[in-house]
Amino acid sequence: MNFELGTEQQEVKARAAEFADREVAPYAAELDRDDRIPFETLEKLSEMGFMGLCVPEEYGGAGSDFLSYCLLIEEISRTDAGIGVTLAVHTSAGTLPIVIYGSEDQKARWVPDLARGTRIGSFALTEPEAGSDAAAIQTTAGRVDGGYRLSGHKQWLTNGRIAGAAIVFACAPEGVTAFIVPTDAEGVSFGKHARKMGVISATTDDMHLENVFVPEEDRLGEEGNGLSVALGTLDFGRIGIAAQALGIAEAAFRYASNYAAERTTFGKPIAEHQAIAFKLADMQTKIRAARLLVHEAAWMKDRGMRVTEAGARAKLYASQVANEVTYEAVQVLGGYGYMKDHPVERYYRDARVTEIYEGTSEIQRLVISRGILKEMTGPPGGVEGSRPVVG
Repeated sequence: MNFELGTEQQEVKARAAEFADREVAPYAAELDRDDRIPFETLEKLSEMGFMGLCVPEEYGGAGSDFLSYCLLIEEISRTDAGIGVTLAVHTSAGTLPIVIYGSEDQKARWVPDLARGTRIGSFALTEPEAGSDAAAIQTTAGRVDGGYRLSGHKQWLTNGRIAGAAIVFACAPEGVTAFIVPTDAEGVSFGKHARKMGVISATTDDMHLENVFVPEEDRLGEEGNGLSVALGTLDFGRIGIAAQALGIAEAAFRYASNYAAERTTFGKPIAEHQAIAFKLADMQTKIRAARLLVHEAAWMKDRGMRVTEAGARAKLYASQVANEVTYEAVQVLGGYGYMKDHPVERYYRDARVTEIYEGTSEIQRLVISRGILKEMTGPPGGVEGSRPVVG
């Protein structure tokens, strides 16, 4: 069993960390305060090849593996979780579904621009009456000559108004179906910009579709196969969000441990007081355990294995750790931790949503428990992840 990263993975991690510290960290507090979209940073991410890191080279990407992508998301999220989720949704929810489920024509037309970052991707599944129950979506896709007409209301799209394309799910005659929709199409509009508790630098918007024409060639997969596309996308998308949570936790731990080494009470650094030392020990242990789950799930994805339960485990635990570690980081700093002069209060706010989007923690437990039951009732010797992914 080898836990060492490969040479290319180490290089990606180092490049991502250097970029994050130089181009992201200095502006994170300002972006959070001003609720501003970091267009300049997104352009620099494109220049670095990070917008299509794990997209195959033949479609304009860098051709790196999924674990390298998770290392990138962790490092960017360590400095600004909003930019981290902007990149994660663009890649795993806005680009990879076309790579995995799209036709060769769709890949050729859509993926290169997404991989280069000249077009940002988004994912339009959630609706006001359809959150965790994806099958309850009410957006319609009526058949017309040459394609479909889409009408409905999508909610909480990360990258919504800055996206150039969105994977939109709607009810067609044969059932829920996925479509690739350019956001400048006639009939597409965006509602009021959402004001959020955390991940402020990521734009979150409602999307309105009013009789939007989508040609037949931009249907993603077969009609009626949309839920399979959605759930398959969420399987590996959750691994990216787990990496984001890991980055938030790592940032909080580093800041709290450095503070504890410098802050003195009763004649010695607070890190030498057992109450604080034990907090730091628990924080680091949880982060390292979460990292193993994230890397395991990414490793399985890279080998074409089924990652439904592995991704759910990684997201469930990493998001829980992010919330616990950021809570304790605020506690380590005491009153200072509650002040905006220190970033731990931002990490604390950013961590909260990781237990909500890409499937709540309750949904992750449901996915995991169903997997356990299948293993218990299935044929002897069945091992999760042994079956390759189809598509």
